[in-house]
Amino acid sequence: VFDFGTPTTCQKLWKHIYGPRHIIEILEIPDLQKEIRLFFPPNVFRQANLDAFTKIVATIRNYIIQYNRSRPKQQGPLPSCLELYGGVGTIGLHLHDLTSNLLSSDENPFNIDCFMSSVKLLGKKAQGRIKYLSKDATSVVKDESSFPQANEVEVLIVDPPRKGLNDFVLQSLIFENESRMFHKTKVLIYVSCGFEAFQRDCDALLKSKKWVLDQVEGHILFPGSNAIETLAFFKSK
Repeated sequence: VFDFGTPTTCQKLWKHIYGPRHIIEILEIPDLQKEIRLFFPPNVFRQANLDAFTKIVATIRNYIIQYNRSRPKQQGPLPSCLELYGGVGTIGLHLHDLTSNLLSSDENPFNIDCFMSSVKLLGKKAQGRIKYLSKDATSVVKDESSFPQANEVEVLIVDPPRKGLNDFVLQSLIFENESRMFHKTKVLIYVSCGFEAFQRDCDALLKSKKWVLDQVEGHILFPGSNAIETLAFFKSK
């Protein structure tokens, strides 16, 4: 039970009165050596159909596995990864073993405790490679010092709300003078719940001639409705 109260700040919107603070969910992904426990209190976003969303996460894992096999050895064994609009880390945490370091971010201030609760269960070695920022996507991209290895975001994951990418984030993927954070980005993974916004962002990325659409697929998370979740993989030229 949570009491909304009469808050003056976002942090005071919720008050725990009784019962567990979180629902704990585990995605069934066969090739994952150590399961990821995801923590969901009522003040964070949770996919309504996690079973169907698991297929999306599994597809992303398989794509990164294949990408890692094709990477030149001189680049190092694993790529660095930045996740924007990351929520509690539902996607990013399931890629931590496939990346050299992972920085996830989201503007909801309640997400970070959930994310770090998951990370604490992964052991000290993983903890040293995984970070979280309670910032909106634009703020993360504008502050190039956000990423631990400057200008070396090799894999970017975005799962924006229905309105699509923030304008500054999109422009930074197209024009280097906006931000150098994506100067060395090779893979963009875009998960979209708003198809019209995805079409707009996709058109802008392709028209820039800096990105090619490598793979795209649709997932039905709400059977019987006309809603579709789009999963797209872009590669830089």
